[in-house]
Amino acid sequence: MQNRQITIQLQTLQSLIRRTNEACGSNLELQAEWARYLCVISAGLLENAIKEFYLDFAKRKVARPLASYVSSTISPIRSPKSVRFLEIAGAFDPTWKSELEAYEISTGGLDAIDSIMLNRHLIAHGKSRESKISLVSLKEYLSKSTGVLELIEQQCNR
Repeated sequence: MQNRQITIQLQTLQSLIRRTNEACGSNLELQAEWARYLCVISAGLLENAIKEFYLDFAKRKVARPLASYVSSTISPIRSPKSVRFLEIAGAFDPTWKSELEAYEISTGGLDAIDSIMLNRHLIAHGKSRESKISLVSLKEYLSKSTGVLELIEQQCNR
């Protein structure tokens, strides 16, 4: 990824995941607790990235008043699920939405975003025991959803 802010967030998250593996060893209960925390951090990364990429695009491509409008429209987004990713991409360019849909079919990246957001919702609303997130599944979801972010960033940099 080229965006400095998102790259730093992703690297920090990946470092936390590695250190969690090292610190928890084979203690699955402790790994599950950390996985829940890291899931919330992952959701924040996704939320920040969707805003950052599209706002940066608007600032580079359109006049300041229009970029300000885009900012006021995108900034309130909270815990975006895959449908929101698709809506926003389509609002900028219908081809971008189609590309994301095609990417989903081949990778499952949008499903991974939904899994992170669903688990974040359960955790944040006191239902963390209903969350089935594990460190292994979180790593997989994060890897797949990072692919979606990379595609969005590429689209915005064309």
